[in-house]
Amino acid sequence: MSRLSRRRLLTRSASGLFGVGAVALLAACGAGASSAVPATTSSSQAAASTAPSSSAASTSTASAARSTAAATSAAAGGKVQLHFYSSGDVNIQQLWNNDLLPIWNKQHPNAPIQLIFSEHGATDQAVIDKLAGAKAAGKPTDIDLFEGGNNLRTYGEKGIFVKLTTADVPDLSKTPPDVVAEIGSYGVPYRASSVVLAYNSAFVKDPPTTLDGVYAWVKANKGKFTYNPPDTGGSGGDFVQATLEKFIPKADLKTFETSYDPSLEKEWDPGFALLKSLGPYVLNGGFYPKGNVPVLQELGKQTVYVAPVWSDMGLSYLAQKLLPDTVKLEQITPPFSGGAAYLGVPTGSQHQDWSFKFLQWVLQPDQQTVIIDKINGYPGLEWKYMPGTVRQKFAALAKSYDTFSFSSKFSSDVNKLWYEKVAGTPSPAKQ
Repeated sequence: MSRLSRRRLLTRSASGLFGVGAVALLAACGAGASSAVPATTSSSQAAASTAPSSSAASTSTASAARSTAAATSAAAGGKVQLHFYSSGDVNIQQLWNNDLLPIWNKQHPNAPIQLIFSEHGATDQAVIDKLAGAKAAGKPTDIDLFEGGNNLRTYGEKGIFVKLTTADVPDLSKTPPDVVAEIGSYGVPYRASSVVLAYNSAFVKDPPTTLDGVYAWVKANKGKFTYNPPDTGGSGGDFVQATLEKFIPKADLKTFETSYDPSLEKEWDPGFALLKSLGPYVLNGGFYPKGNVPVLQELGKQTVYVAPVWSDMGLSYLAQKLLPDTVKLEQITPPFSGGAAYLGVPTGSQHQDWSFKFLQWVLQPDQQTVIIDKINGYPGLEWKYMPGTVRQKFAALAKSYDTFSFSSKFSSDVNKLWYEKVAGTPSPAKQ
């Protein structure tokens, strides 16, 4: 389970249609090319053959692009139109269109931003392929801002996105360093969420505050805890990951996160054994709801009193009265994992100076508070830079989160082995 793929921070779907605006923007990105989206293979090959692969080359390319973009924008003068590509669930579209961009556009009438939105990220790869194609052709793009995750680092290292510094975005220094490092500095974290522990205070007077405490509570309160299988959602997936990570030697953690060596998977055996031992104490003697939402529903029905959940989903359910108001959320010590959504700047943008100003603007406490209020996300800033009223409101959650996650191949193996070693059933992929 990769935290950034959870719902690509708010669910991804493989299906969907291009909106009219997205098609128009894709055509513009081609700088004269056909409006049809090119095949992924050909565009990716073009990017691989022309884009710098080393970090030094990438930084050099980004610096040159900065200078060119700033000069172009300055020379043009007057009003400029920025295009911002974003994707996710409809709540993210509403956050930008209804809450944040109207404020920016009113405050910056000479640099209004138009949102190009793809629900569930259906056009993410097509847009990136267009950016790669434009770069290969040595032409500018009409995309000035791009919301993404791991793809920003993947393609940033190929020279398609700017490697950001505090010279570009001064308040980048106020964001969690490990969160920025995770993306290689190719994006600014502007919102985040993490897995937390939900508990019903009507029945749990002394909630566990550590992972070992959770295990002990589960065995002392038979049938009142559950989590979802790791392949069905990140909340249960991170509970499994945290348990496995607990027994991995520190020297091997980097390999588990960035590479793949199946011979190391024997280090998971103690973790899987522990999870197996919890089975008889889980809801109905071993019932694992298939998804983040079904776990929340069990909390809502009060069939369980404790469960790992996503912070933003838990807060949203509480706000909608879908959970009893006695349900509380807390981060344990050491914390469960979390992840951020990032904003990046294409190297081919002709208005990078304005893009950098926008990133700086998004990181201001006023805008960060809007994000927290509207989508129940964590701020991109470190909590200590948020207003005291916000920190107090989220005191149980206003902590750092673990940024560790297994690489995709290790994650796939975790999913398969969990069914075999914990649930005692074949993996759904084999059925």
